[in-house]
Amino acid sequence: MMSIYPNLFIPGAAKSGTSSLHDLLDCHPDICMSVVKEPVFWNSPSFNNAKRMAWYSSLFTDPDAKILGESTTSYMYYPEFIATVRKQFKHTPSFIFILRNPIDRCYSHYWYMKGRKQEVRSFKDSVLEDLNSTFENYGNLPNNYYHFGLYGKWIKRFYEAFGSSQIKIITLEQLATDRVATMNDCFHFLGLSSLNELPDIKSNATKKLKYPKLFHFINKTATGKYRYTKIAKYLISRQRIDGIKKRLKNMSLFKGGNPITYPELSEKDRIWLRSLYLEDVKLLKELTKTDYFEWTDFNS
Repeated sequence: MMSIYPNLFIPGAAKSGTSSLHDLLDCHPDICMSVVKEPVFWNSPSFNNAKRMAWYSSLFTDPDAKILGESTTSYMYYPEFIATVRKQFKHTPSFIFILRNPIDRCYSHYWYMKGRKQEVRSFKDSVLEDLNSTFENYGNLPNNYYHFGLYGKWIKRFYEAFGSSQIKIITLEQLATDRVATMNDCFHFLGLSSLNELPDIKSNATKKLKYPKLFHFINKTATGKYRYTKIAKYLISRQRIDGIKKRLKNMSLFKGGNPITYPELSEKDRIWLRSLYLEDVKLLKELTKTDYFEWTDFNS
């Protein structure tokens, strides 16, 4: 099997529509997106492992497609990813970032974690703790509510490393308003033809899990957090583990899980978050030469 080095990445932002974008891109006949949306491969030394590379390459079911892409959101935040791509890739990939109003992203992320029974703090306390912490590598269920919304800070590194011609920025608000036009902008950026229609896809919506304890057991099992699964990794292929994990999730976790209806963010907290993100949004606007008028909190 040939080793796959994608020519498209969707590095973020988390809780901003990356799953929907991943699935919509995969609708184009010239694009093959990875069957596992977030392989978390290129920010780890494991890319040098032949078995891991074989597993990664197997995620692309049409290796001859013009565009091969994946959507690991942790790539946005780790400098190791940029360094690895520049060193290991013979070509310069394209990058599409989907962003949303950072205030709404932050609040949605918080309730996403609440739905997984991984957050007990108040919203403000959780943001303050992240605000006052040093951003470091995170686990499978990160709660970096504030740091993940510093788009200007993170995307600046991609501009410096790869140049603006390799980067496309869209927003979740644009995708929600005009799905076909927004996706055709992405297809044109990639040098592909337009599509006349696309399905109404809303992937990975914030839901309350029906069986949260089972979810966390499966999540830890699949990532080798338990001793017996570390041994099992030597006996069972990564492909098989991923397949088992996917089937268990589909069978057990989201059946009966309903979209979370959470309270509207208070005006006081909205103003507070605006003050936290204002300078970074200014940086993002300058960097991308875009006004983001759809983010009405930052228009004045």
